[in-house]
Amino acid sequence: MQRTALIALMILVALATPLAARESVTDVELITTSLVGSYPPAERDPGDLCEACNSSYYWTVDSWLTGNESYKTYCDPSNCPCCDAGWKPVSVTIYLYWAEENTCQLTLMADIENVDLTNPECPMPGDVVATSDPVVVGPFSPAGLWAVTVPIPIDCPIMDEPFFAAITFADDCEALPALVTDEGPCDPCMNWNDWGTGWEDLCDYGFPGNLSMYTTLECQGPSPVQAATWTHIKSLYR
Repeated sequence: MQRTALIALMILVALATPLAARESVTDVELITTSLVGSYPPAERDPGDLCEACNSSYYWTVDSWLTGNESYKTYCDPSNCPCCDAGWKPVSVTIYLYWAEENTCQLTLMADIENVDLTNPECPMPGDVVATSDPVVVGPFSPAGLWAVTVPIPIDCPIMDEPFFAAITFADDCEALPALVTDEGPCDPCMNWNDWGTGWEDLCDYGFPGNLSMYTTLECQGPSPVQAATWTHIKSLYR
């Protein structure tokens, strides 16, 4: 009798864990609206900018986001144009989708991390190199697709090599949004989620594409266009 009660208790505990609720993605829908709103980064005097990671969107993944968790995506600055002094992260943006009108407010933080190449075939999040202050965003009205941006501190180092960008949801609200992905397919080792059990590859849970999440990088030297223009000006006055 005692053994039966113990087994029943273990089953109830297992069902109550986040892992049990996240066996696979089952609620995926096509986005049918354009971007309806955004929360911009903190003001600064920008140079040339580049969006690294994934700024496209296609699918919504509902009933997955629970709050109090982190998401990370792989970014490669080599996909940006040439920049004399390198590219520095200035903000991280994540797309979120609300199907209905809401009064949700969320506390978010962003960070930039080195890549852990312990397994060269599967890059994972590594050491943190810059972390933002918490920011409160919302409410998100009207319903629809939103781009939510969290500024990265100005003392973040230049990132010449691939890195991970993260958004952490420090709380939740009464009407959590759907996550957003690109058209797909999902690329293994590119998108990670930690809801309290360690880093999990979202592709393993049936995500239809890569997270719609990107880092805005700022060129720390003259762009090729600026350099060419200055060379032309100098030649006119020789």
